[in-house]
Amino acid sequence: MMDLPFFTVPFGPCHPSSGHFHASLKLDGERVVEVIPDPGYLHRGFEKLMEYRTFLQNSPLVDRICILDPFAAELGYVNAAERVLEIEAPERGKFIRTIMAELGRILSHITWIGVTSMVLGLDSGCKIAWGDREPIIRINEKVTGGRIYPCYFIPGGVRRDLPGTFPEMIENVFDRLEKNIEQYDFLVFNNESFRLRMENVGTLKTQEAIDLGATGPNLRATGLKADLRKDDPYEVYDQLNFDTVTQKKGDAFSRGLCRRFEIEESMKIIRDALQKIPGGDFKNKDFKPFTKAKEKETYFCCESARGEQCYHMVGNGTNKPYRAKVRGPSFSHTLEEFPYLAKNSYIADIPAIYWSLDPCPADVDR
Repeated sequence: MMDLPFFTVPFGPCHPSSGHFHASLKLDGERVVEVIPDPGYLHRGFEKLMEYRTFLQNSPLVDRICILDPFAAELGYVNAAERVLEIEAPERGKFIRTIMAELGRILSHITWIGVTSMVLGLDSGCKIAWGDREPIIRINEKVTGGRIYPCYFIPGGVRRDLPGTFPEMIENVFDRLEKNIEQYDFLVFNNESFRLRMENVGTLKTQEAIDLGATGPNLRATGLKADLRKDDPYEVYDQLNFDTVTQKKGDAFSRGLCRRFEIEESMKIIRDALQKIPGGDFKNKDFKPFTKAKEKETYFCCESARGEQCYHMVGNGTNKPYRAKVRGPSFSHTLEEFPYLAKNSYIADIPAIYWSLDPCPADVDR
């Protein structure tokens, strides 16, 4: 009997379940034999562009690295910039940055619930998630002036203070989220169809996750407590009360549960921070638009919604970074973990595996 050749089909880039990412799937019937990533459709050259802009001008630029979690991109950048500029944000500025970074984490995880529900055919979960996104985006607009791209964190603090009504706005949104988390549990996480598509699919063991460069929920879903907010605290995380969420099985469902429970932990962080936030300045007044950096080199990592967001930065005595290199969490998740987990799976499992990793193709391509 003659062996039939493998059949190759494209996954993306114009596919609703790929998010502008392209890969070739080599198939043997319904079985995926190999996944060949083909990134680059969202390449914009951010790291090179940052060398031609001042430290202040780069703050809005880094938002575009990952539209799904812009506050984390800003937070990593401004901390790296502050090290080469040798300035520090005032305490109030650090609290504000922590609060908004956690609000961004909530927004990102809710988006994940919506997108994953959509690609798995659970339309109700998608609609509720999109409804929960809007009030958070409105808070972003009230605080920063921008709905999607906040352009809010700057070296030395934040552009402007929180509005006086911020605590009330937060509580209104959290009251809604706490009610709707029950809906997410009922319609999504405890939904038999969702669990059949996600449980025991795309399973990673802890050592495999480490070897493949996994960070964030994708690593913590294997049972490892690895969280930079606890392990190497920055901003004011060492002053706040929260737990590191982990799961044990390391499958697609466990990765989703990590994000679901991190929403509650982020709400806890924000409430605690609002109780402890001091008065005073929200930005360092010594920082000017054309402040020059020292001749030094640094590397800074923060814990984004997807994992470790890191910046390598070199200052050369000018008001622009000599070199800026970004280590985004989605690079290894999309180009290393996805092909590894997809191999020998069924083609119907590809959307579940891919989105369980919470990829951001814009972060991959930069």
